Amino acid sequence: MTLPAILIYELLYVVIYFGVLLSKNTLLAKNQSLSLAAQLMLILGLTSGFFLPYLLKFFRIRLSPLRYLALAVAALLCYVVGSAAYYATQRDEARFKNLHPFLQAVPPAIAAVSPKPPEVYRILCLGGSTTECEYPRLLEKMLTERYPQKRIEVLNAGRFFYSTEHSLIQFLFDLSELQPDLVLFFEAINDLVRSFTQPPYSSSPFRGDYGHFFGFLASVRYPRTFEQFLADFLYADLRNRLPQPVGFDDFKSRHAYQRNLELLVHAARNSKAALIFSNQAHCFDADVQFTKFPLAFLIDKNHCADGKSWLAGMEQFNAIMQATAEKLHVPFVDQASAYKGEKHLFVDGVHMTAEGNKLKAALFFEKIVELKLLEGARIAE
Repeated sequence: MTLPAILIYELLYVVIYFGVLLSKNTLLAKNQSLSLAAQLMLILGLTSGFFLPYLLKFFRIRLSPLRYLALAVAALLCYVVGSAAYYATQRDEARFKNLHPFLQAVPPAIAAVSPKPPEVYRILCLGGSTTECEYPRLLEKMLTERYPQKRIEVLNAGRFFYSTEHSLIQFLFDLSELQPDLVLFFEAINDLVRSFTQPPYSSSPFRGDYGHFFGFLASVRYPRTFEQFLADFLYADLRNRLPQPVGFDDFKSRHAYQRNLELLVHAARNSKAALIFSNQAHCFDADVQFTKFPLAFLIDKNHCADGKSWLAGMEQFNAIMQATAEKLHVPFVDQASAYKGEKHLFVDGVHMTAEGNKLKAALFFEKIVELKLLEGARIAE
């Protein structure tokens, strides 16, 4: 291989390698920080590819044809071993240790005495990943400082991907035994995304029991091959065209959402627990920047919902939550109005910064104090 040919190869290699690796649909764009193993993999890929012409020339000159063939076979075997290791990892039974037969992701472990001691005022925070955060702990701290003579527990029962249906099942068959005095609940986004029925998280058609939605188990339903892993790592933008945002208003899951909210009200009251509902704060707007999250929920193979659609969907589900609270006389916290879509309070469309979680805790704290629940008052049904 001549020197000009080597220089042209190396120039093209560096341009293509960094061009696709740093582009919007590949690994570095999806992860702001990389593990040490991933960084070493990047360095190895760059150096081995950069010096490939020299290595080939070196081996071709120094090795006999038979040994050169043996080297090629060894490289092939390394690829086979890599494939086998990847497949073994993908199908490792340890991946299923957090699997629940009904709720997919195992509910969080909650350390609470049962039956509940009579002197304890126990608050249960139900919801998805936007509950599985710091706000329950902050709320407990605020209430303990306000009522130092009371023994107050705030239990965090939030779990990623949990919808109203998950929370309802979790409460009926597990959490009601903890005898909560008060249940705090809000959810919208995890029910809203159940309306999207395309892979990778769902499979058509829509089902009212959300049985079409894989969510946590999407990687099991649509496992990637080793070849796909390599292609996605280096050449995703060359192979895949990003889905285009278009209008969408077919939120079929809104009916199941309202049904589940009403059932949760009845379940809480049957358990003699007070209940507070809230809408869900978000920072979606008509000009939302399409990050990995909304791009994962497709209308069809080539299209995702645009910013106006996500905004309209959140407003629609929040309106259902408020209307249900008014209909069934459940106290209501208006998170959406308090946050006003201020983006500095969010890390994405719905998950919050430390400041955002502190505000969320404060809103529920103010409502609890206003209702005088820790002073013995009861919520009228």
